[in-house]
Amino acid sequence: MPELIDWRKIKNGNKTEFDRMFDYYYHPLCSFAYTYLKNTQIVEDVVIELFSSIWETRGALNIKSSLKNYLLTLTKNHSIDLIRKNKIHHVGIEHATGLISEEEDVLFDDVDIVNKLHDLINKLPDQRRKILKLAVYEGKSYAQIAEELDISINTVKTQMSRAYKYLKEKLNVSENRLVVMLFLM
Repeated sequence: MPELIDWRKIKNGNKTEFDRMFDYYYHPLCSFAYTYLKNTQIVEDVVIELFSSIWETRGALNIKSSLKNYLLTLTKNHSIDLIRKNKIHHVGIEHATGLISEEEDVLFDDVDIVNKLHDLINKLPDQRRKILKLAVYEGKSYAQIAEELDISINTVKTQMSRAYKYLKEKLNVSENRLVVMLFLM
């Protein structure tokens, strides 16, 4: 884990420290919000708005828990508020809340691994990365991916297998842990 983020510096207007916090927590918070909202664009908007709000109100904020727990709670509340206001029906609130309570420790205990996972996914060959994202982020079946990309189902299976193998080896995690992390990305 990198040096701890110094909230006092942020509260006093240190933009460099705020940027460090943003860089460190942005992808994990997007992953967390995605479990509620299931829409990448909405998720990114929510997390960016959250950080913007934190910066604007930093002087008045009094964080009593750890910074990561504070950010996690804020993200969860913003996501649920958006679901309620806009009636986003991708995932039921009860289902998402139950899922997150079981897995949130996986995400935030391993923030470094989640950040590394994001970087590793971006280093995959283009077609492999596209196939992985269609399967994991969009929930498409191998048959749907094959049809969309005009390739065989066996090619999809092979590319998925290679992607999982590469990510497991680079992260040194079990396949189950990798699947949970990908789900939370």
